[in-house]
Amino acid sequence: MEEKETPKLPIMTVLHVLIGLSIMFSGHFLPSLSMVVEPSEKLLALNLPPTDGGLLLSVTRTGMVVSMIFFGVIYLWTFVDTIWPGLLGIVALIFSGYAPAPQVLQMFFGNPMVVMIFFLIMVAAAIIHSDLANWIAKWLMTRDFVNGRPWVFTATFLFTTFLVAFLDQITSCFLMWPVLFTVFKETGFKKGDSYVSIMTVYVTIMALLSFASDPFKGGAFYLLSNLQSLAAGGGSGAPVLNTAAYLGFALVISLCCIALLLLMMRFVFRVDISPLRTLDPEVLRRDPLPPMNACQKLVLMDFLLYASWLLLPSIIGTDNVVGAFVAKNSMAGSILATLLLSVVFIKGKPVVDISVANRFYAWRVFLLIAVAFLLGGVMTGKGTNVPLYMEYMLRDLLSGMHYITFSIAVVLIGIVFTNFCNSVVLGLVLTPVLLAVANAFGVNPGPMMACFIYAVLIAACTPAASPFAALLFGNSDWIDTRHIVRHSVIASAVVVLVVIVVGMPLAWALF
Repeated sequence: MEEKETPKLPIMTVLHVLIGLSIMFSGHFLPSLSMVVEPSEKLLALNLPPTDGGLLLSVTRTGMVVSMIFFGVIYLWTFVDTIWPGLLGIVALIFSGYAPAPQVLQMFFGNPMVVMIFFLIMVAAAIIHSDLANWIAKWLMTRDFVNGRPWVFTATFLFTTFLVAFLDQITSCFLMWPVLFTVFKETGFKKGDSYVSIMTVYVTIMALLSFASDPFKGGAFYLLSNLQSLAAGGGSGAPVLNTAAYLGFALVISLCCIALLLLMMRFVFRVDISPLRTLDPEVLRRDPLPPMNACQKLVLMDFLLYASWLLLPSIIGTDNVVGAFVAKNSMAGSILATLLLSVVFIKGKPVVDISVANRFYAWRVFLLIAVAFLLGGVMTGKGTNVPLYMEYMLRDLLSGMHYITFSIAVVLIGIVFTNFCNSVVLGLVLTPVLLAVANAFGVNPGPMMACFIYAVLIAACTPAASPFAALLFGNSDWIDTRHIVRHSVIASAVVVLVVIVVGMPLAWALF
């Protein structure tokens, strides 16, 4: 009997692991980063050593060790895996001598943001388990008004993807790509056609637009919550962005982006859509759409109640008992949403049976976000000088700029660098640094941060940029890598243009 050969790790994976581990532990040996800065009251209070007519600002040894652990974890997240590198990062932090294990674990699981996200992902798992997103997608795509109207079909498809992504961004890709590929097959489109390449990429772009717009559980939620946490801590000058205002701001940008992308398809790329005129509407109706069941109705109501909980203080204000209470306890929303799904029974079973819904729980997302909060918080915390060093680096780069130019530079920094590491992680790390620079220049950080949060979450140009991008680059059956890069770069440029032309004036008015 022949023995099966044990699969070997690809040589590139081994190489990436070695590089990542080298980065993680290099902080113990590398010299501290230093720069000479002009004296100020803020720096003099830190007792920095004088040198060459200025002060020597250096990242502390603790800062170097923690930073390299974090950068090593980010590298391994990008090129190897999204689970074990984060756990290794926690172990490395403990063994670095930064703090004993009980304190590190308390910082890890004791962070209220992490607890809130834990319950929020349970709600997301319930949405997936109920098949609610699939029902809504099918309902929208089988409306009669799309029959025989290719551009209406295209616009409806993109808007449906964007809307479904508000329920779950990753799920929207898995739901809408099969629908799109079925249309390609039935109408005679083939790999390499402009319509095929552009629409395959645009499914991911729609998910990312939703990810950047969703203040309830998407990437925008994580970064807005981080901003609120910094504001509550004091000393950072962080603005508290109104949730309802951000939602309106982001929706305007997203809808403008969708409209501009459609116009470019029609008048710039001049995409041939004639095969769509032969599309038989029954192709999309092969599987009859049953009525929305009780479970789906309850999950939809639960999600809307959760969204209302977050929006309520923005709508009724915080100068009343209800608004003030909800604003102070906004983090309880995800627990209340999970509680409602757990205590309501349908046919003798809870809507969310944890043992069943656990199959859909996004453990990778939870661990990535939780570890990023831990390591990012330690790296930019007291005793490292990392945020101070990054602040003065950006001061040199951005000094002398007009506020508009400064804001544009921040948007460009966000959307360029986000394509080389995880977008949420980058947003978490850069937020305190950008706030410090804005405060040093004496500018209002609110509008700038709103534009930055939106831009930094549009990450599609490399597989390392986001989970959405990784899925996109895996679609080799319908699109080549060069077409992915081309159309994702163009779409990202469109987003930057809309953020600058539409988003910035709107942000100045709202924030």
